[in-house]
Amino acid sequence: MRRPPAHLATAAAILISCAGAACSSTPSAHADGSPGDGASGAQMVSVPAGAFMMGCNSAVDTSCNPDESPYHSVTLDAFSIDKTEVTAAAYSACIAAGACLAIQGLPSDEVPVHDMTLANAMAYCAWAGKRLPTEAEWEKAARGTDGRIYPWGNDAPTCDKAVFGTCATAPAAVGGRAAGASPYGALDMAGNVAEWVSDFYADGYYASSPASNPPGPSTGTDHVDRGGWYRSSAAQVRVSFREANATDTAIDYIGFRCAL
Repeated sequence: MRRPPAHLATAAAILISCAGAACSSTPSAHADGSPGDGASGAQMVSVPAGAFMMGCNSAVDTSCNPDESPYHSVTLDAFSIDKTEVTAAAYSACIAAGACLAIQGLPSDEVPVHDMTLANAMAYCAWAGKRLPTEAEWEKAARGTDGRIYPWGNDAPTCDKAVFGTCATAPAAVGGRAAGASPYGALDMAGNVAEWVSDFYADGYYASSPASNPPGPSTGTDHVDRGGWYRSSAAQVRVSFREANATDTAIDYIGFRCAL
């Protein structure tokens, strides 16, 4: 199991301080053999070790932004990632355990929790015995190894595949767009809510990032969020699209999922 970047491990230790079962969960498996975690019971999908192409391939994608270049090969260790975005119900359990801060305006149970600062997301993942995915892990989980533009392939998004554009006026319950699943079975990786990842943001990072397990820049003022949200355009729910936001602000359209 690969350790999180040092700056995230340190931050998580500062953010969360508790003892007992609430903070000592160990990975477990669901009845179908899929990985899960002991604290929240979230189902996860497995992503095997190996290389994939990260960034925007201008040969097939006409919406590339400068910070999505160059299109480059990245090799990752094996990891698991939550099948869906973390729900309000799961986050409420973390609040009840005393490991997460309460937030105003929690949505209904199966809707992804949002209005999340990066610290809130990290505290939840730590309680669940996990961590935020790196930007590279998030992108591989979303697109697989064939360089596709969207989780489901290269076809333009529609409302049966993603919650975006005019498909909804608020985040939808997680897991409702099976047609939009990624190659590994992760859901809602395009639209619904954007998702924090662990990396600091730098627009030129891809030009000098490590070829194996890139952790993101060591410092920065903003962190990356991925996947777009329910008001995003088709171009903003592409798997290579990158956005940056201040980490100490509760963004009303940003949620998260955890990795292991």
